Amino acid sequence: MKRLHLLLTALALGTGSTFAQSTGDARLQGRLLRASDRQAIDMGNALLRKLPDSTLVTGAVTDSLGTFSLTASAGTYLLELRALGYQGQYKTITLPATGLDLGELLLSEETQQLRGVEVRGRRPIITRQADRLVFDAQQISAGAQNALDVLKRTPGLSVSDQGISIIGRGKAIVLINDKRVRLSGEALTGLLRSYNQADIAEVQVLTTPPAKYEAEGNAGVLNIVMKKAQNDYFGGNISADAFLFKGRVSPSLSTGLNYKQGRISASLNLDGSHPNTIGTFDTYRTAPSTQLYSASSSLFDYQTRSLNIRGGLDYTINPELTVGFTATYAPNSTQIDRTNETRNYSISPDGSHDLLLRLPGTASETEHEAYTALNLHLEKTFAKAPGRKISWDADYVGSRTSSDDRFASTGYLADGSPVAGSDFSYKGHKGQQVHSYLTNVDVTLPLGQTILAFGAKGTWSRTDNSNEYFAHTTLGARTDAILFDEHVYALYTDITQPLSAKWNLRGGLRMEYTHTAGKVKGEPDLKTRDYVNFFPTLYLGFTPSERHALSFEGTIRLDRPHFSQLSPYPLYENQYSTISGKEDLRPTKQGSLTFGYTLDGSLNFQAFANYSWDGITPLALLDPHTSAVRYLIDNAETKYNVGLQNSYFFHSLSFLQCYISHQIGYTTSSVAYNGHPLNADKGLSYSASLNGTLFFNHTKTFSGNFYLNYRTPEISGAGRTSSQVYSSVSLNYSLLNERLRLQMGITNIASPDPRTTLTTEGNTIEVVNMSIRNMLTASLTYTFGAHLQDKQASKNAEAMRSRF
Repeated sequence: MKRLHLLLTALALGTGSTFAQSTGDARLQGRLLRASDRQAIDMGNALLRKLPDSTLVTGAVTDSLGTFSLTASAGTYLLELRALGYQGQYKTITLPATGLDLGELLLSEETQQLRGVEVRGRRPIITRQADRLVFDAQQISAGAQNALDVLKRTPGLSVSDQGISIIGRGKAIVLINDKRVRLSGEALTGLLRSYNQADIAEVQVLTTPPAKYEAEGNAGVLNIVMKKAQNDYFGGNISADAFLFKGRVSPSLSTGLNYKQGRISASLNLDGSHPNTIGTFDTYRTAPSTQLYSASSSLFDYQTRSLNIRGGLDYTINPELTVGFTATYAPNSTQIDRTNETRNYSISPDGSHDLLLRLPGTASETEHEAYTALNLHLEKTFAKAPGRKISWDADYVGSRTSSDDRFASTGYLADGSPVAGSDFSYKGHKGQQVHSYLTNVDVTLPLGQTILAFGAKGTWSRTDNSNEYFAHTTLGARTDAILFDEHVYALYTDITQPLSAKWNLRGGLRMEYTHTAGKVKGEPDLKTRDYVNFFPTLYLGFTPSERHALSFEGTIRLDRPHFSQLSPYPLYENQYSTISGKEDLRPTKQGSLTFGYTLDGSLNFQAFANYSWDGITPLALLDPHTSAVRYLIDNAETKYNVGLQNSYFFHSLSFLQCYISHQIGYTTSSVAYNGHPLNADKGLSYSASLNGTLFFNHTKTFSGNFYLNYRTPEISGAGRTSSQVYSSVSLNYSLLNERLRLQMGITNIASPDPRTTLTTEGNTIEVVNMSIRNMLTASLTYTFGAHLQDKQASKNAEAMRSRF
């Protein structure tokens, strides 16, 4: 590791030799853009050839901004511009000794002429760029209604109410146009429902993010790229959705509005939903040493109301300077009513179970929470230096949560008689407030053929956690409180260096200094901790031709503990089940290596190897004498994971497009508590998914979508999950020139309940969550909008006609 750190540092310090070479040569630079929407073309080629024999002199690969820069002796040359999926372009240029800036260069998508009929070639569905896989959102999302639907159809992603995950890696950080969305769970999925599918250009999956991005997020970064806003335009969409499950309807309503006129660009996204459903949570515990078996079953009734509001305003001060502000507010309230029954059995020698004790109980929980996120950003570009950019961001992120819980149960023997002293009840109140302040400065600086990026970031967070039980309950009066502070300061540098027209190198190093401190009520202050971490990133890309792209990537990242995991006080599900965190949790760290290959923008292979340590996982500590289990969150897991992933996008038939992917992996995991091993497991896992669209007419306005995902049992934290199946089918119909889109479908057609089995020192705990099956879905989306000048012209014409 030290050698890798030194190599990247030497790379950063040694670039001066690259910048200084060929001092007698002139510089040629420019920027490649897609002609249809003026989006930057990454990984394109600019080749300089001699005249008249077209011998290659030098070349460069464009960066993520589409810029290129190369040097050559003054003279006349043939410049070739090309990129996968675009028509090549040739220009004869004269390069003066003072250099030449060609400005913006537009490439059109490939077209073919067949018997007088023009057939437009497809853009690549998958593009392998430096540090990321880019998916063309319009081609992978046939029948999708919103951004959430697009992500569900994006290969390699898993979408649920708990967040967005990269399959086999974990939860990803979500960005929209390179700006982090600081929401999670249902607040995040609600926001994504308000973005129209037609407004999304690309979905970028960064499994090895550059050092510019926070080291947080072992799974990587997911960036949703929106289409460039049309000038002099106002429009948007409104969408209504409903889910039907066991006679219960869960409706949602969302809208997204966009406005751009002159120097002002604004957007507003709204989403409101009312989930109304039921679920079960069952736990089975077996303690062979005491011949005790326990079964606990809970039935939940959920009533939730949530709202998401996100607004943004950007003002272009001049063509090179833009300032903007974004605000997000996401409140929600949840009422959960629960019935619970725990039964304890003795295990007979023949394996049968004899009832000892029955503990029925009832519970209710009322929770209110709200997320607030504010962002102020400033961006400066330089017309005379394409690619040079300075940006500054300042953020505030706040979270407030409060809940009131009640639980009561009574014990009965097998004959039905009450058990003296078995009554258990509590009434509690939990509260949490989190305030985080962040600021960062990022600089991108082209230096010849080298792109240098560097920056700094500071984060200041305070968490105030409280947990109160009242005097009249079994637990008695108790108030727990913890105040936790975390400061993180980061410096980073990234270097992109084209080695030739076919080879591209990117290296980066991020340094983070972390300071933590805290106070626990009734106990000494938490020990102050100060530590420094280094996070290197390395990417090597090779494009031998327009059909082939290969890459090698390596990085180290981390996952910081969530604020809710830092409270050391026990929370009671019932008298037999508690959960508590740990105030001094360390971040989980992970090192990964990935080798990738993409063919023709449709076929993709990835081989990967990951090693993680200090893994944050819940430990199930079972008391074999009472069958009580204490779930303790700790840095307890060490894991190795290697695997191979393959995916293919099939679109050879006009009536069918289909995405097929599968992954095989081998995982070893070991869990220890206070140096004592609790569990170790290893094994193979396999997953496969099929996502397809059938077009029932030649205009593709009537289609059907089908999705199937299967996973074998796999190792997860301190346990092993059961095999899982997820499936859905839907019909989609568009009318009014595709402004109105209708969708009806059914999900979870045949999905077994997911199970997780935990093993601790020979004792086993099996947890079963009920899947929502056979859920009917229906949605309607209407898209509207027009150019403001066209509206004004129409009004003027109408006024003129009225005069006549």
